Amino acid sequence: YSTVDTPEALSALASRLRQVSCFALDTETTSTEAMQARLVGVSFAAAKGEAYYVPVGHDERLHPGRQLPAELVVESLGPILADPRICKVCHNAMFDLIVLQRHGMPVQGLTVDTMIAAWLLEPEARGIGLKNQAFQRLGVEMTNISDLIGTGRNQMTMDQVSIARVSPYACADADMTLRLVDVLRPELEERNQWRLLTDLEMPLLPVLMRMEMHGMAVDADYLREMSAEISQRLFDLERQIHQQAGHRFNISSTKQ
Repeated sequence: YSTVDTPEALSALASRLRQVSCFALDTETTSTEAMQARLVGVSFAAAKGEAYYVPVGHDERLHPGRQLPAELVVESLGPILADPRICKVCHNAMFDLIVLQRHGMPVQGLTVDTMIAAWLLEPEARGIGLKNQAFQRLGVEMTNISDLIGTGRNQMTMDQVSIARVSPYACADADMTLRLVDVLRPELEERNQWRLLTDLEMPLLPVLMRMEMHGMAVDADYLREMSAEISQRLFDLERQIHQQAGHRFNISSTKQ
């Protein structure tokens, strides 16, 4: 795991990412709200066990240290992220793609979202987060984010954590994401779900991303009319139920 904090290291990373057929990426931000979060850093995994963290938004007043100007990172890595010929994988890609696009680095060429892949295999499961998937499928116990930013009143944002502490955490996120692809793909292929992921779910993701970023038009008057119509239908059905039962009762009550 390496921290990319010099122009020379950034140039070397850009060259490395152009060499691989596919890489994983992840973002560190100040918030879990993609449309409000500020970018703190980006991590990349070029191969299993080989990951890089590029800090851009740590608070230098709290933790002085070398980090690269965002403009330089955009100039160097932006074209690679926007190249559809270079395969990328993410975990919970919607968040990362929105944050990166807002910061001048739109992503194309996303082929796998390991969170969606895990959900397809177990739609009823709750443990589709990266930490849970790494533990369940790879046997790796990852550092919890609360170990870095704390909890409750003492909780801070990621930009307030030192680069030295965030870097291995961020690198591990990208590394485990890349490793999960090799585990999830055979399971999906065995259940004939791989094409469901690649042909339906992944092409839909950019559409949902644009909807989340730009919103959608709603015909409020039509919805009000529909609500009134449905309320009347429910009232009529309840009256029919009472007639058939021979008396009134609370149809929402399981016991009654």
